[in-house]
Amino acid sequence: MKRLILSLIFASVTCAAMSQNEFGHIVSFDKVVHDFGDIMIADGPQTCTFKMKNIGDKPVVIYRVVTSCGCTEPSWTQAPVRPGETAEITVEFSNDQGPYPFNKPVTVYVSELPKPVVLKVRGVAHDKVKSLSELFPQSYGPIGFREKVVSIGQIEQGLARSVEVELANTSSRDVRVSFQDMTPGLKVSISNPVIPAKSKARIVCTVDTDMTSGEKWGKTPFTFSITVDGKKYSRVLTVEALVKENFSDLTEAQKRAGALPQFEFSSLELGLLDEGTVTESEFVVKNIGKDTFKIYKADVSEPGLSVTLPEPVMYGKKGSLKVRVDTSGQSGEVLNILTLITNSPTRPIINLFVIYTVR
Repeated sequence: MKRLILSLIFASVTCAAMSQNEFGHIVSFDKVVHDFGDIMIADGPQTCTFKMKNIGDKPVVIYRVVTSCGCTEPSWTQAPVRPGETAEITVEFSNDQGPYPFNKPVTVYVSELPKPVVLKVRGVAHDKVKSLSELFPQSYGPIGFREKVVSIGQIEQGLARSVEVELANTSSRDVRVSFQDMTPGLKVSISNPVIPAKSKARIVCTVDTDMTSGEKWGKTPFTFSITVDGKKYSRVLTVEALVKENFSDLTEAQKRAGALPQFEFSSLELGLLDEGTVTESEFVVKNIGKDTFKIYKADVSEPGLSVTLPEPVMYGKKGSLKVRVDTSGQSGEVLNILTLITNSPTRPIINLFVIYTVR
């Protein structure tokens, strides 16, 4: 009976994950990342399967699957997938690249989708056995995580993405875990809250943009706390997402008629600057699209750069994105990537560059 209950819980979590990993209201995947976890090179090739469900109203076809190297070999359902039916994509990882972490993209091209879906297979290959404490060094009492930050990738507004995260009970006793203090928009679940001694478990972290009221844009951190046998550990893990605009309801004609920014230059070279100085400059943008151009958010890759966004730019008009550089505490060459999240259907994410050298 206990096994049956656990199976039902696992099945419900799997179904929920599939409904969350939607693309264009046409297909959904049971997962977008498969984590093999820790594997030994001596174990040989490893295989995983992604399931894709047709949630649209017309048949679709997986017409191409591309991997980044010869170490991953895909196979997939060749027949048309009717509405409500499920197809499979199987990926074999050769596991002959040496004792290293791996994170391999698998790009899936599906009819009716304007852009491919990028899946990931990842894990860590070892040539010798390591202890759980070595494999999960981010420790919170008896519980360990591999890392402090996990990326869930890009998410369009109105949709959700899920990622599995492995954790371990490094102690010699069973422990019970629960999760609290989740950033709005984040859900964390586990099929069995009791983790046996010296064993691993997986949690499912889901970022649902419907729960953020459309207020989150760009690079967004989501955190949560974990309670282990009654003791609480705060902000144990950060799940990072890149939230962008959703254009799936627009026709191709509407997309072509949307806002279209044209920057006078994409790179701002400030030359040689003294440490501790402040300088200001700007990127000038012209909107050559018919809709008004808006920038929702600007993320910077390095400290010392602040940005003032322009007001919405009407058709045919120009706007100024002002940047302020403070070189305090910096030295040498600095490359700061400025990532803009916009309402342009053809340019939803724009990267600009601010380059200078601090002496």
